[in-house]
Amino acid sequence: MKKKKFLALLLTGAMALAALTGCSSGTETTTDEGAGGETAAEGGDGTYRIALIQQHQTNAFQIGVTEGAQAKADELGVELSILSADQDAAKQISQIEQCVSEGYDAILFEPVDPDGLRDAAKAAADAGVIMINIVSACTDWESAGISAVSCGDNVKAGENEMQHVADLLGGEGNIAILTGPSSTTDTTARLEGYRNILANYPNMTEVVAPADCEWDTAQAQATVESWLSAYDLDAIVCQNDGMAVGAGNAAGANSGIVITGLDGTPDGYEAIKDGRITGTVAQDGGMMASSGVEAAVTLLEGGTLENNLIIADSVWVDASNVADYE
Repeated sequence: MKKKKFLALLLTGAMALAALTGCSSGTETTTDEGAGGETAAEGGDGTYRIALIQQHQTNAFQIGVTEGAQAKADELGVELSILSADQDAAKQISQIEQCVSEGYDAILFEPVDPDGLRDAAKAAADAGVIMINIVSACTDWESAGISAVSCGDNVKAGENEMQHVADLLGGEGNIAILTGPSSTTDTTARLEGYRNILANYPNMTEVVAPADCEWDTAQAQATVESWLSAYDLDAIVCQNDGMAVGAGNAAGANSGIVITGLDGTPDGYEAIKDGRITGTVAQDGGMMASSGVEAAVTLLEGGTLENNLIIADSVWVDASNVADYE
C-alpha cells in the first residue's frame, strides 16, 4: 500500500513539473547541437522564435551585434537563439536548414558568402520563414525572398575613412590597406569607398597590395610588422577596428603613422585613447541587429515595413570626440 501511494505521489509531481515546463515563456538564448553546434530555444505558447546566425563571434563588433539583438528580443518578448557560422558558408547553410526544420518563425543572418547563401535564404523564405539580412547583404537579396536588410552603408563608411586619411596626410603619402575576406560584401564595398576617394588624390600611393587579414588582430599585427621592415608608410587603412588595433600594436603608440579602423568598437576606442590608432568610422552593429529583430517581429505580427532597407549612420571618431562614444 505504501508503495502504491509513493508511486502516485511521484506521478503527480512529474505531471506538475511537466505543466510548469509547458507554460514557460519569455526570452532565452540557448544552443543546439542540431543547429550547427548551438541550440534552438524551446518556444513557449505564442512566443515567436527567432534565430540569429552571425558570420562569427570573434571581435567587439560582433559582440555588439549579439548584445543588440538580445536586448531587442528581451524588450519585445521573443525567444532568440544565437549561432555562429565561424566564417564557414557551408556551416551557415546547414544552420539555416536546421532552423527551418526546427520551426523557427524568423531567421536573421549575416552571410559569410553573399552569393552562396542566396539559395538557402530563398528556400527558407519559401518554407514560410521570415528572412532578415543584417550587417552585410546577399547579392540581389530581394529576389532571394529576403524581407529586409539592416546594415550600414559600407561604401560611404569607406569613403568617410579614406577622406579623413587624405585630410590628415594633406593629400599625399604612402599608404597600405588591410581588408577582410574578399568574399564578403563588407570588404568589397569598403574597398570601393576607398577607391572612390583615392581617385581624387593621385599623390596618395598604395605601396603594397591590400592584405586580407580576415578581420583578425593577430594577422594584422604580423602583416604590418613585415611591412614596416620593407616600406616607408605614412598611413595604414584598415577595414575594421580589430585589424587597426593589430596595426597599432605593430607600429607602437604615437608612431607618427596614420592608422585608421572602421566599426567603432571598444577596443578601437581604447587604442585611440592610448595613441596606437588615429581614428575609426563608427558603425552601430548593435543597432543593425536590433532593427533586424524589430523588423522580423513587425512582419510576424502581420505588419508592414516602411522601408525594407534599414541603414545605420557612420561617424568619424578620433581623440577629439572618443569620450562621447565610449
